Amino acid sequence: MFCQVEKDKPADNYIYPPNSYNNYEGLTPKESWDIHKAAYIKQLKSKGSTGEEYDKSLLEYEKQKEEFLTQVKEQNRIAEVQREKDDELRKQHAIQREKDAELRKKSQAWREHSEDILIKNITLSNKSNGSKPITFDVPTKTTLYIGVRAHIRSGNVSIEIFNPKGIKEGELSLKYQPNSNENSDGPEYTSGALNKTISNTDVGEWQIKISSQKSNGNIAMSVAQSIKPTVDE
Repeated sequence: MFCQVEKDKPADNYIYPPNSYNNYEGLTPKESWDIHKAAYIKQLKSKGSTGEEYDKSLLEYEKQKEEFLTQVKEQNRIAEVQREKDDELRKQHAIQREKDAELRKKSQAWREHSEDILIKNITLSNKSNGSKPITFDVPTKTTLYIGVRAHIRSGNVSIEIFNPKGIKEGELSLKYQPNSNENSDGPEYTSGALNKTISNTDVGEWQIKISSQKSNGNIAMSVAQSIKPTVDE
């Protein structure tokens, strides 16, 4: 026996309103809804909707449209805020890249026009409270580049730089400060750095004096001099 299966009928509301935030074919969300409304009205009339039912359906349609357009407006606002943040971030990155490039340029110039006259690493022991001054000679007027890095895990330390006349040209002082973070791993250090550029230097013996009080840690220092005459800088 043969039987015929009736084809599925389309649902009463088989025309669905636009539900995308994106524009289609250059239309705004509101324009998409307005165009769709004509098809929706045609559907209502084909169903034979009464005046009251017809008005109620259109009222509900307009309500959905307004809710959707409000969502679109909020979505666009959020997107615009994000675009502004992204633009600002790109500007900051561009500025940082320029700064980094300038630093690299300066570092390259220093490497090309300077030579090291002192490189030293010192280990601090809490058993000693001082050490002999570290000296280096500057035979002619020049520009000095002095860098000091210190890391201590106890006590305190002072590093002072003196010119041949006994005048202090720079100082780095550190006092150990325990890390309050109980979850930190490994030894705790208090660190500091001193970078000093001294132009038209005094000729003679320079000194770097280190005073340590029960300090445990290490100090790295370097001194470079310009190989370009000061008058040409």
